Amino acid sequence: MPGMPEYFNAVGLESAPLGRGVMAATMTKSCRRRSRCWTIGLELFGASAARLQAGEARSVAKNRPAAKLGAATYGALALWLAIPSGLSAQDRQVGPQATSADAKAAPRQPLQNVHRLSPTLYSGSEPKDAAAFSKLAEMGVRTVVSVDGVKPNIQAAAKQGLRYIHIPIGYDGVGPEAQGALTRLVREVKGPIYIHCHHGQHRGPAAAAVACMAAGSMSRAQATAYLKQAGTGAEYAGLWRDVAQFTALPAGARLPPLVETAEVDSLAAAMAELDRAWDGLKLCRAAGWQTPAESADIAPEHQSLLVWENLREAERANEYPDPQLAEWLHGATLQAEQLRQSLQQGRPEAATAAYKRLEAACAQCHKQYRN
Repeated sequence: MPGMPEYFNAVGLESAPLGRGVMAATMTKSCRRRSRCWTIGLELFGASAARLQAGEARSVAKNRPAAKLGAATYGALALWLAIPSGLSAQDRQVGPQATSADAKAAPRQPLQNVHRLSPTLYSGSEPKDAAAFSKLAEMGVRTVVSVDGVKPNIQAAAKQGLRYIHIPIGYDGVGPEAQGALTRLVREVKGPIYIHCHHGQHRGPAAAAVACMAAGSMSRAQATAYLKQAGTGAEYAGLWRDVAQFTALPAGARLPPLVETAEVDSLAAAMAELDRAWDGLKLCRAAGWQTPAESADIAPEHQSLLVWENLREAERANEYPDPQLAEWLHGATLQAEQLRQSLQQGRPEAATAAYKRLEAACAQCHKQYRN
């Protein structure tokens, strides 16, 4: 994937203070070849750095903690320069941007958590409707890669002339099979490519980082820095581990085929659907167990029903010989049933109590089996 080294060759995250001298020099060289806007950004960075240095000196003299703040700010500036983004901070949610005055009434954007890792690779949330796929086409994307367990919406993508590839991974890491498929992806598929999971914060960024390392356009340190920028949860230790330990496969390595729809076991599929139903339920709870203003098609009772049904399906699909998992799944299903009944009976306080118990049960199970 051409262009990546040119963007990433000045990260310097391991040098003090965060390699800003090398970064500025290298990025300025790149700026001359690309655009005046990068030079302006570097000039602003230099001015900010000078002010921060002065502030640090004053804070040390006065024995105040402002020096730590300066270092943190250096880190933010360094990461802004190190992780190239064709999208501004506002564009991380792709679509019309709302002002603070009308933020509450603004509709959800078609894509969330969008990051541009290179001119030919993006990472973000699942495209859920025609508007999302249309936006991807506008961005110039040719291939959409899902690393989620849910079957990709191949038909919706095809209407926009987009190809789908399915490389499902779990929250426990990016395994050898997925690493091989991502390697084949960057070696054989012409970009731009959009890699997504469900929310675009955990599995998607990890897979995108592996893809960039497989292309030879990102180091391990840069990949780890990207996970931090993307907001990948520290609790997903397997994702962080596999990114930090990834080694590019040799040219002659046997790589798995790229498919539109991969075979996923039924328990994983049920859990993926449950994840989506739970997202809707969270919105309903935040809205006081009413239909959320930004999602008129979501109703509390229906979402609770979907959560309950998917937990029942997960129980039915569970074939693992682990009595604890079976017990926890059954307990979560009972809590979901109590939540559903409370909403049907118009008892919001009871529904909230059941929601909290179910949330705790899911967190316990995720820590043991998913993360």
